[in-house]
Amino acid sequence: MKKLILAIFLMQNLFALDLVSSIPKEQKRVLSQIVEKLKMPSNNVSRKMIYDYVGFSFEHDWSAHWTTNSTGKHSKISSDNVQICDVTVYNNERVVNATFVHFSNKKQLFITVKEYIETKSSHVLKRYKDKKSDSKYSIVSETDNYAYFQQKGYMTYETYHIKAPVGMIVYESSYVLDVAE
Repeated sequence: MKKLILAIFLMQNLFALDLVSSIPKEQKRVLSQIVEKLKMPSNNVSRKMIYDYVGFSFEHDWSAHWTTNSTGKHSKISSDNVQICDVTVYNNERVVNATFVHFSNKKQLFITVKEYIETKSSHVLKRYKDKKSDSKYSIVSETDNYAYFQQKGYMTYETYHIKAPVGMIVYESSYVLDVAE
């Protein structure tokens, strides 16, 4: 049994190493900075964990910035056991905001990812109608200009906001993951 667990752990590390080694230099730098700011183990497994939730946004002339526990000049929580890194990635098609909260004592990472997409109001209205008929989602709130849905049993939301001639779709998901220390 111990050999099986060790083999699975090694395979996971090899997969993470292979994926992370193929990521472009600037993306690796951002991932390493996030891992460092969160005070997570500085390894490819940690970098891959972060990449899995923001990697899709590193395209189409992207740029990123982040705020952490120690960003503010007068922060009293910079050395706290709970570390926060709020990352925003901008690209030509969308804005993605990901908040990572590392609970080092519990060896867990809480993640919330919000993806903001602006488009024509007709496109948003079509997506809204499709979502309204999807039985996996329930309407949480609805007005003349917006509606948001929750995927049943998950921490996943979709918001459709229309202010003609444009609209916005917001995809939001949250996760709790174990961190290998």
